[in-house]
Amino acid sequence: MKHGIVVVGAGAAGLMAAGRAAELGADVLLLEKTGGIGNKLRITGKGRCNLTNDCEIREFIAHFGPSGTFLRNSLARYDAAALVQFFHAHGVPTVTERGQRVFPASNEADDVVRALRRYCLDHGVQFRTHSPVEGIRVVEGALRGVRVVGGATYDARCVIIATGGLSYPGTGSTGDGFCLARAVGHTVLPPRPGLVPLVTAEPFVPHLQGLSLRNVRATLSQGGRELASAFGEMLFTHYGVSGPIILTLSRFAGEALGQGPVRLSIDLKPALRVEQLDARIRRDIAALGASTYPAVLKRLLPRLLIAVFQERSGIARDRALSQLTAEERGRIITLLKAFDLTVVATRPIAEAIITIGGVSTREIDPRTMESRRVPGLYFAGEVIDVAGDTGGFNLQAAFTTGRVAGESAARALQRAYDAPMGAAASRHRRAAKSKEKGT
Repeated sequence: MKHGIVVVGAGAAGLMAAGRAAELGADVLLLEKTGGIGNKLRITGKGRCNLTNDCEIREFIAHFGPSGTFLRNSLARYDAAALVQFFHAHGVPTVTERGQRVFPASNEADDVVRALRRYCLDHGVQFRTHSPVEGIRVVEGALRGVRVVGGATYDARCVIIATGGLSYPGTGSTGDGFCLARAVGHTVLPPRPGLVPLVTAEPFVPHLQGLSLRNVRATLSQGGRELASAFGEMLFTHYGVSGPIILTLSRFAGEALGQGPVRLSIDLKPALRVEQLDARIRRDIAALGASTYPAVLKRLLPRLLIAVFQERSGIARDRALSQLTAEERGRIITLLKAFDLTVVATRPIAEAIITIGGVSTREIDPRTMESRRVPGLYFAGEVIDVAGDTGGFNLQAAFTTGRVAGESAARALQRAYDAPMGAAASRHRRAAKSKEKGT
């Protein structure tokens, strides 16, 4: 069966790519290995779907680290404002929340999937589910289409790989795109978990399970060298720590863990300097009179943290506040400003929000998302080695690269169709001129 464009993978990037290519007049077939579409989209943002982040492009790119420069050209063409406008036009109004995060006003990710499905169907995209692709067909250097499991083939002039990474494998993201890319000569950087919880060594951590800390600063370091820092909310789990700032820091932890354990230092009172903390503790001691040590901790810490903090400070529970020395107050302050944990691992990639690694950006044209190795082959979304922070950045990158890939493939297809007619017209003009000279 012959089609102009085959899109592999019906996630955010694939749906946007297929819809845009069809909107521009291309004959598009969308292949999905599972029985449904938008599987990962439906669970993003805890089912609310954090579509994008409404910040300036320069700031947006910075949230991707060094790989962000790859997105500069495509974001200039299709940024957060354009995406929001797209969903408004397709019946999905949005709201912007803290941190400039954009969500559908309904708080329903399913509304986003339905809008993308309608977009595709309205422009004639053909869907085939339960169709896992096992190979890209390249004959004598020319792309010819794809082969699905079972042997069926689909001829196409252009193929867009939008299969996702390795995170949330239950949604169908099992690394298929990496295998397809390698098979046709692409470099794939080793995939590892991104935006993932961290595993810590301290035995008391499971006792803190469920404790959420807000407005704290967490800093990663190794061998005395600071790696990264983030301010916001975090959560203790039975294995370690999670929450927004931990997910953001996990990229740096994952890179450093190959060289040994990493220290995670939590500043529980980032708004107060050491001198201010000391003054506050002395005021609390004066107000509490004959109370013992835990009484002052109740004014400083969440209930679940008090017993662990008391033990780590090395100050006895029955220590009278009136007898606390300057040195003991200093210990309390030090622990408040640097509650340290030892990070020994990240959680598995199956628990990660995104995949770090993937098809090398050096082998993809950032203006079109076309392969520099196989003409007519395009990449979009998480299969590319571009990974950002939490907060809507990665989903915008998927929509943006999908949009650019679909548009680029459709226009390349049109040029290919126009070329023979252009050549014929040129021959006709030359023949006419020759005839005129003869007369």
